[in-house]
Amino acid sequence: MPKIVGFGDSFVFGSEIPNNDDGHKAWPALVAGMIGANYETFADPGCGNDAIARQIYTYFANNTARDTLAIINWTWTMRWDFYMVARETWITLGPTCVPDKLRHLIEYTEAQRVVDFYRDYANGSLLWNKTRNLQTIWAAQQYMAARGVRSIQTYMDPELFAREWHAPDYVQELQDLVEPGMQTWDGGNFLDWCRSRNHEITDEKLHPLASAHQDAALFWKERYAQALA
Repeated sequence: MPKIVGFGDSFVFGSEIPNNDDGHKAWPALVAGMIGANYETFADPGCGNDAIARQIYTYFANNTARDTLAIINWTWTMRWDFYMVARETWITLGPTCVPDKLRHLIEYTEAQRVVDFYRDYANGSLLWNKTRNLQTIWAAQQYMAARGVRSIQTYMDPELFAREWHAPDYVQELQDLVEPGMQTWDGGNFLDWCRSRNHEITDEKLHPLASAHQDAALFWKERYAQALA
């Protein structure tokens, strides 16, 4: 039986949709139901693109690519995934990260140091963000090509392919390599597409809700079915 597997962050998981604890009310799951495919999600709300790449590597290291379509929505470039050696775990830092969010892993002083490093250095350069994320996505795309993984990839951050600023030759080379593997939501990202169609979006975390995911499922249904054919 064909299978759709979701990779990404809260948008692929369907965060803040009522009664969606397992991610099965998000658009990739709804498409799976429409076309008679199984569905599984590895989306992790709040994660960065390095984490999304690890989702892909981990899944296909343990599962066949046959009759499987990977749905990937790459996230914001300002998110950074770090490995905390003392806890042997990965964490994600972003603009909204504060020390209290890390208190379950590390003590407050160290948490403050990590957050300060992110704010003062890691997120201080759009050039660094673009280079790092493009390299991560390109590596994942090459991995999927080598393993015969069929995928439909979209992205949230328009800065990823902006060439007007922070785009020296080496960034443009990466953009030229990565962008052909991407599709868009009528030229934009999921959030902008939902706004253009007047779907309900939560105020604080900017998550499209059930009607948006139902509409999104109709938007992608034929393309997913064709990719699995």
